Amino acid sequence: MSHEIQLSNSNPPLQPILTPPQLPATTGQAEQTPLRRVHRLLRGRYALAVVLAAIGAAAGATVGIMLPKPSWKSVGMIEIRPTISTASAADITMPMYQQYVQDIVVRMHTDRVIKLAMMNPEWRKRRPFSGDVPPSEQVIEFGKNLTVKQMPLSPQNIEVDYEDSKPDAKEVVQIATTSVIGAFRDLLNSTDPDDIQSKISINEHAINQKQAEIDENRHQISALTTNAGDDDKVALDDQLHRKLDLERQLDDARGLLDQAKADKKARESGKTTTAAAYTSEQIEPLSPKMGRLLAALQLADQNVQVLQNRGRLAKDKEMEIATMSRNDRKKDVDDWTDLWNQEYIIQTRPDGSVVAISKDISSLQAKVDRLAKNLEDTKNQIVAQSHNFSQIQDLRDRNNQLLAGIQRDNQNLETLHFQQQIGGRFTSVDDGGVPTPGSDRRPVFAALGFLAGGAVPVGLLMLLGLANPRYRFSDEANGENMGMNLLGILPDLPDRLSDPEQASIAAHCVHQIRTMLQISGGIEERRVFAVTSAAPGDGKTSLTLALGLSYAACGTRTLLIDCDLVGAGLTSRMNVNAPEGVLEAIANRSLLEYVRNTDVADVAILPVGSAQTLHASTLSPAALRRLIDEARKQFDTILIDTGPILGSIEASLVCAAADAVVLTVARGQQRPLVEKSINHLVNIGAKLAGVVFNRAQSNDFDRSISGVSSLRSVASGNGHNSHDGPRYGTLGRAVQSSGRQSDSQ
Repeated sequence: MSHEIQLSNSNPPLQPILTPPQLPATTGQAEQTPLRRVHRLLRGRYALAVVLAAIGAAAGATVGIMLPKPSWKSVGMIEIRPTISTASAADITMPMYQQYVQDIVVRMHTDRVIKLAMMNPEWRKRRPFSGDVPPSEQVIEFGKNLTVKQMPLSPQNIEVDYEDSKPDAKEVVQIATTSVIGAFRDLLNSTDPDDIQSKISINEHAINQKQAEIDENRHQISALTTNAGDDDKVALDDQLHRKLDLERQLDDARGLLDQAKADKKARESGKTTTAAAYTSEQIEPLSPKMGRLLAALQLADQNVQVLQNRGRLAKDKEMEIATMSRNDRKKDVDDWTDLWNQEYIIQTRPDGSVVAISKDISSLQAKVDRLAKNLEDTKNQIVAQSHNFSQIQDLRDRNNQLLAGIQRDNQNLETLHFQQQIGGRFTSVDDGGVPTPGSDRRPVFAALGFLAGGAVPVGLLMLLGLANPRYRFSDEANGENMGMNLLGILPDLPDRLSDPEQASIAAHCVHQIRTMLQISGGIEERRVFAVTSAAPGDGKTSLTLALGLSYAACGTRTLLIDCDLVGAGLTSRMNVNAPEGVLEAIANRSLLEYVRNTDVADVAILPVGSAQTLHASTLSPAALRRLIDEARKQFDTILIDTGPILGSIEASLVCAAADAVVLTVARGQQRPLVEKSINHLVNIGAKLAGVVFNRAQSNDFDRSISGVSSLRSVASGNGHNSHDGPRYGTLGRAVQSSGRQSDSQ
């Protein structure tokens, strides 16, 4: 045959000149650190990311510099001395000094002080407004620019800062600081000493009144707790528990009384009572007499039994006497049972114990009346104690409020005494310093703008990567998907392959994949390989055919099985037109009569035949394994092309029965789809040999193969037209072309 390729053991296999690809053999899942995730999202877009980030950072820094305006500020300082000079030799230390200083800090920032400061003629000259009261928006703006704080290292000093960024800020800030300090000084100096003394008297009188009311409340509490004791709450709780117990006892007694009345009425009318009669065994624990009667009956029964054991007959005198005695004892028990049922009833208590209650209506009525009276007395006591307790609680709450009020009055009193002694004066260290440049926030805003402007385009590119979760590079399929090995990569070949260099690279990649399959598990351990993919169009059929040619190139008798009942691509590319194929071989348990030889030495094919999609339901795992076991006896390697693992029934059966599974992943394939396929393979128990990345670009080969240019000497001058020959597909023709080149050499 003109197209036959004679590749046998006598012909040396293809010896590639280029260095084999450096393919990592990862066995565990790669750790997905944040840096790896960022690299995956930006990979292939780094140049664009750098350019856009540089442009965004420059724009952000420019905007950051332009946003804040230069500001000016003026700093003033006042001092509050902690001691007060008196006529005596020793000075008086101000009580609650820290609280008073903090109070001044708060009051200097109030609207009252700010409005008074804005009424300063100098301020109104710079920032005019109409009317006698400053507008609220100007007051708010003034308050935002004003800062009043106590100095941490000098607690007696209060710093007053005013900072502004308007064009006239340099002329205004010192006026503002001076106006605030002057306004607060005027407020303190305007304090009337007589008014302070009046407030002192009012506070002292209020303290005395509150203390007198506290004493009166305590006297009333003592009187109310005389009967109940100090622990009036416990006494009230005891009464409540007693009330609940009496209510329960009264309900039980009324129930017994009603039952006794019903029993009496039934007896008088000659009717039987609705309540079931108690047996002697139920009465025995509650009636000592019943216990004695039952003991006598038991003794009489024992005597009769003894005589019977001795062989005495009923007509015997001794036996007759013993029987009569037993009958008498039995009658005594029955009579007492009837009498007890007429007189008593059994009641079960909440604790599980039982008691006998007399049916005597008069005694039961007396008990009900007694319990009702005790319950009414207890309720009256509870009402009285509740009223007392409520009064006591109200008095105690009132005393707590009065004590808190006395504490506040004492604090106010101390402050008033200090104000009286200090006379409303404080020392002004600096009414307003010379205006100085305020804090320059432009570097901070520029840095923030630089970072934000550079991060935004990078973030957008990362979002673009998240929105398109596809495989773009070959090493993305290595170790990322549940520890899968990357067996090899295949180039993106054109439909009409005319470049010898491309053909040689493709052939070398196929031989590399075949070598990895041969050494990964041993020739004897792995001889049957299923080739599948996550979706149609990933190149699984081309890979199956190319691997078959590669195995034949090293002298391995190879069988190609087309088990893709939908596509039947392997049968079509090998130009095999046979009405019978894989289904008939499985059904008839005969392989060789359905196998067809090809025009390639050591390569045979079991075509799909007339099988269609609906025939997939007739396949069974056992039958498929029998077919594979028969193929093992006749061939060294079996390659099974099947449909996509997620879209065909036969694919799951084939992958589960094969020694190993090769999964093809094409560039641009969806990651979730591939991951779902791998999970499915794991769930059905398939052994994963690895992943083959198809349609790789040139940069994938730059990272994995060195010395590609040396292939030119191999490919040049062969004069072979790769379009001739059978329709093996682009990848198969590349391997075929490589084999012819090896023969020519």
